[in-house]
Amino acid sequence: MSVWELLFPKKCILCGSILQKGDYGVCAECRSKLPVIREPRCLHCGKPMESVRQEYCPGCAGRVSSLDGGITLWEYTDSMRRVMADFKYGGCESDAVFFADEFAAYHSQKLQDWNIQAIVPVPLHWRKRWFRGYNQAESFACALGQKLSVPVYTNVLRRIRYTEPQKGLDSRQRRKNLQGAFDAVKNAEDRINNCVTILLVDDIYTTGATLEACAGVLRRLGVQRVYFTCLCTGRVL
Repeated sequence: MSVWELLFPKKCILCGSILQKGDYGVCAECRSKLPVIREPRCLHCGKPMESVRQEYCPGCAGRVSSLDGGITLWEYTDSMRRVMADFKYGGCESDAVFFADEFAAYHSQKLQDWNIQAIVPVPLHWRKRWFRGYNQAESFACALGQKLSVPVYTNVLRRIRYTEPQKGLDSRQRRKNLQGAFDAVKNAEDRINNCVTILLVDDIYTTGATLEACAGVLRRLGVQRVYFTCLCTGRVL
């Protein structure tokens, strides 16, 4: 064990206990507590649902979408809410590598089936990025791209308007809040030239308003298929 590891031992993302030898990301006790989303789930956004009789959640049923579909890894429980808060605001950027490993372990086949040619993270406004020191979606996207050997383009989308937090807003209010919030970076077409299918990456999926706004920009750039992945999403009740 290195001096660095002695001074700064790695801790479980769920309970905060020091990880023992052989543990990765979570301790042995918490490993079984990771709320991985399983079937039944919405065929479009991947939200977990109660009934196998439903194909789509209420938010996706009958909706015209700029997204071709998506998948999420964990259910947004109270414990995962703390994990995501640490990832976004607590300086736990290095957790992105563990997240990417877990995501690939469960969904690498799905991503292969989609034939992803490039990964694009949802951008942060420069004020938020300056305050946090990094963009958590970009960190996850880069770790996932390295794991899957897929190029990651961080200079395609930009957030041109500072928006109020989406928390507490309904789907209509979220869409209105994001109108005109995203645009393409100059010469973005050259960077994604010949990319037919792109994977959008964010940390948390709620109504999909942010991803829809970003997908709309990618469509205008000529991308034919846009899928998405997020780490967490809530349950459909």
